[in-house]
Amino acid sequence: MLQIFRDKSQSIFIQAIVLVIALVFIFWGVGANMMDSREAAIVVNDEEISFQEYQRLYDQLLSSYRQQLGGAIPDELLKSIGLSEQVKSQLIQQTLLRQGAVEMGLLVSAPEVQQHIQNMVQFQENNAFNIEKYKAMLASNRMTPRKFEDSQRTDLLASKGVKAIGNFVTVVTDAEINDLYRQIKETITLDFTKISPVDFINKVTINEADLASWFEKNKDNYKSEPKIKLKFLSFQYNTSPTTTDNTPSERGAVFQKANSAYEAIIAAGSLQEYARLYPDAVIQETGFFSRSTPPESLDTTASVLDTAFALKAGELSSLIESPEGYSILFAEAIQAPVTPSLDEVKKQATEDYRVAQSKIMAAEKSSEILKALQNGAKLTEAAKTEGFTAEEVTLSRDSQGKETKKFPLGLLRDIFSLNTSNPFPNEPAKIGEDFYLYQFVARTLPDPVAMSPEEKEQIKAQIFDAKQERILVAWIRNREKAAEIYTNKNIQ
Repeated sequence: MLQIFRDKSQSIFIQAIVLVIALVFIFWGVGANMMDSREAAIVVNDEEISFQEYQRLYDQLLSSYRQQLGGAIPDELLKSIGLSEQVKSQLIQQTLLRQGAVEMGLLVSAPEVQQHIQNMVQFQENNAFNIEKYKAMLASNRMTPRKFEDSQRTDLLASKGVKAIGNFVTVVTDAEINDLYRQIKETITLDFTKISPVDFINKVTINEADLASWFEKNKDNYKSEPKIKLKFLSFQYNTSPTTTDNTPSERGAVFQKANSAYEAIIAAGSLQEYARLYPDAVIQETGFFSRSTPPESLDTTASVLDTAFALKAGELSSLIESPEGYSILFAEAIQAPVTPSLDEVKKQATEDYRVAQSKIMAAEKSSEILKALQNGAKLTEAAKTEGFTAEEVTLSRDSQGKETKKFPLGLLRDIFSLNTSNPFPNEPAKIGEDFYLYQFVARTLPDPVAMSPEEKEQIKAQIFDAKQERILVAWIRNREKAAEIYTNKNIQ
């Protein structure tokens, strides 16, 4: 999935269209640190892009990724996606497109802006524009109609720039259509076999010395979780804070009660002294527990558990807020992780060793069969000799979703470079823990005469879009080289 994100982010044409045509009217919160800054986030040829604009697009793209990934995005993945770079690039490209549109003499009239806004579903009721809803949504997001309409005018202007640049594409030849048709419809026939670690799991011999050596290298995997013993005070909402039964005043009362207790503990100097001074206070205790086995009496939301396992023995937490309420934690004692001996975990370690060795054996056998292919053997014969079955399959570039006889679709891109002089991959292909070997058998190219009128129009449109993108990419690149661009260090 990450590669798909990277591929999409490289397409300037797609970025431009997303920015100036497909963006819907969605308001996003802007961090106070950015709203208070008077500096520009980016300056393109003396035109400033505010931190608010930067943050709005950043939040929108982040939300889009979260929806696609089904929730939170790990920091490492977020860094790999290069979200900040995507936002900067898109804002710069949008500004260059808008500036280019002005130089081309393109204009956006007031009626065009008005019609565009009236067509936005966010402001419609019963499929008709509702002026009161429009004003209410703008007011709730602290945006004036003038400011919003100006933003829509600039987006529409950039959109016109995209279309004007794309209009330089006028011709798609029959030769280009026939060539792409052949690429799309060509089929390739392969022999292939799968070599999986499960094929070797029962062939692994357990040698005590080898097992002990392997365990010594991997013993940290068997280390126990750290454990903690707590005393704590809990101040929970009666219901979920999002329900109508739990009013802001009721939530405020819970906070006041929790905060008063926390201040009293600080004033007393210790939780023990607080308990003596306030005998009616409900201080709960736990035995030793790990993060994966918290007691039912403790608020188990991430903020509480994160704080608990960051405490040192004898340390009091701050007042911890969670969706469930407030907690105050005191770490009575901590048990550090313990690495067991091999005898203590021998059954699990033996199973893990068997799995690890089966993976090594599968990799070695795959390389062994590939070497036989390189020496002139046929895959069907080499696989049979080693106890595997090779199957024949015929594939096209649009095989996804069709019968492929379990040939992994992730390898489709790699197989169409094969031919009689280059009949197999340079190394076994790995999908998950399984290895695949395949060998070219035949290629079939379709006759363009068989192309239907509908297919021809679809292919023509595809080539047309690709040419538009290439022209737009070249135009943007040239504009970027000539432009004076400043990027604020706070977003680098």
